[in-house]
Amino acid sequence: MIERLLILAIVAAGALLAYRAVCCWQVRRAAHAADRDPLLDDLRPGVPAIVYFTSPTCVPCQTQQRPAIQRLLNELHGRVQVIEVNALNQPDAADRWGVLSIPTTFVLDGRGALREVNRGVAGTDTLKQQLLGL
Repeated sequence: MIERLLILAIVAAGALLAYRAVCCWQVRRAAHAADRDPLLDDLRPGVPAIVYFTSPTCVPCQTQQRPAIQRLLNELHGRVQVIEVNALNQPDAADRWGVLSIPTTFVLDGRGALREVNRGVAGTDTLKQQLLGL
């Protein structure tokens, strides 16, 4: 019995390390993309941004993430900008940013530097806190 628990602990630790490695890889890749990605050419300087990767077939994107972003836009009245990227139509952009699942949101400060990455649905309060903490 103890051997099984030990094996389970080792497998769990390995999975956690692998997840953290993938997360670090994604952040490095996205930070590099944020430096010079053509997606960001039309950003207004000095205004934080959210780069939102989605697809038309993503149900959580349509029912949870998009409404959360719309509520945020309504609350912040022009103090944030959103770039929505269809990952199916722009797979190269998703690859440049290291997107492995959708929805994924990247929070950029007013200089365009990456500050936060949200894998999965990020609620209005989470996004607002991340933006206002900049």
